[in-house]
Amino acid sequence: MGRKKAERSPVTDLPLETGSQRKAREGHLPSAAGGRLKLYDPESDNVKRFLDLLAERMSRPLAVSMTACVHCGLCIEACHYALARPSDPTMSPVYKADQIRRIFKRHRDWTGRIVPWWVHARTPAGDADLNRLKNIVFGTCSGCRRCTLNCPMGVDTAALIRFTRGLLADLGIVPEGVFNVSRDEWETGNQMAVTERDYLETLGWIKEELEAELGGPVEVPVDRPDGDFMYTINPREVKFDPRSLSQAVKIFHLAGEKWTLPRWGWDQTNFGLFSGDERLGAYIARNLYEAAVRLRAKRIVISECGHGYRSTRWEGYNWASYDQDIPSESVVVTLKRYLEEGRIRVDPSRNPEPVTFHDSCNIARSGDLTEEPRWVLRRVCANFREMHPNRAENYCCTGGGGLLSMAEYKPLRMEVAKIKVDQLKAAGAKLVCTMCHNCVDGLTDIIKHYRLDLKVVQILELVEKAMV
Repeated sequence: MGRKKAERSPVTDLPLETGSQRKAREGHLPSAAGGRLKLYDPESDNVKRFLDLLAERMSRPLAVSMTACVHCGLCIEACHYALARPSDPTMSPVYKADQIRRIFKRHRDWTGRIVPWWVHARTPAGDADLNRLKNIVFGTCSGCRRCTLNCPMGVDTAALIRFTRGLLADLGIVPEGVFNVSRDEWETGNQMAVTERDYLETLGWIKEELEAELGGPVEVPVDRPDGDFMYTINPREVKFDPRSLSQAVKIFHLAGEKWTLPRWGWDQTNFGLFSGDERLGAYIARNLYEAAVRLRAKRIVISECGHGYRSTRWEGYNWASYDQDIPSESVVVTLKRYLEEGRIRVDPSRNPEPVTFHDSCNIARSGDLTEEPRWVLRRVCANFREMHPNRAENYCCTGGGGLLSMAEYKPLRMEVAKIKVDQLKAAGAKLVCTMCHNCVDGLTDIIKHYRLDLKVVQILELVEKAMV
């Protein structure tokens, strides 16, 4: 007899068991769910636990999205996955949401209990079904919420996707990349496992380089109390690309700002938003909020990070049950204030190349921060042009929802990126600017894959380059 081929998912053409789930079955991989590492038990009844969690965590807004869909199909026209694969119904947002909706109807809605065949209600048969569900909610949706914005019934499909991710995360049924990043956040307080020593050493050489450039002392304060603001960053700015942090330090210095970075609680990124694990989300958010209180900061300034902005400014307070006593803002709003007050001067001719702007999903669609970046760009760039569609209707960079950490889904991500590629080409720019580190990597991936003549930049970079 020939060897039996591995069962494959009809959605992503991936083995139903991948990464963490396969290793967990072998007894090697712990789960970070609940703030502690626990071994995955292959003998446990995961379906029962999944259904128990669904009942425990169901809320009224989620129940509305579970029941309000009329299957009109308008969400299909909003989703870059569905637009890139028009003949594949499994790419439609309604199909993805229906996978959890059918389970909800079977166990939580009267219609599914009485006439399950009529409403297509069903129960997962076992771990294979849960793995298939994992591939759908993690691998075929970036959580961009464009379908949510365009739904006439107000169904929040992205909320259903995140809710389902959270149920699976509690069982340890997640892509390996999601597990690894979540573990690092629990263990080190930041998603890239940057040690305190590496953090402080990076700040030290940023200080040395800026002092050499500017010819005088430059402060990179850590844990300084009573500042005008506490600055929070993405670990990428320490581990892989300190330029954006250096640019921010330089601008703050020249603006005469009194500010600080915290020694602990500096990571504004929050993988709890992506994994659906609200206990992880609460832990990371509370670290940051408590640092601001400890340092008596007047406000929190959030560096250029989309999901960090959404998590820090709004969602984190709900996850952590924390009072929102200290105001927060994006560093782009801070830059706008500096320009308005004349604290820094700029010459747009120093950025002569055509620049277009990519609205990040968690900043524009889920944060309504759309005009401030454009106000700044028009003052620091000589040739700014819009991308269409833009603002809340912009397409995802394809790297959102934590997808950059899930290597197994990259081929599909690159395939559906052709919608974004067409949008970038039509803009006719040489530089595509974004105010999100996730988008920097997502856009860079598709620019390399499709060999586009484009470079990705951020607002801090263009402001620093334009400064007189």
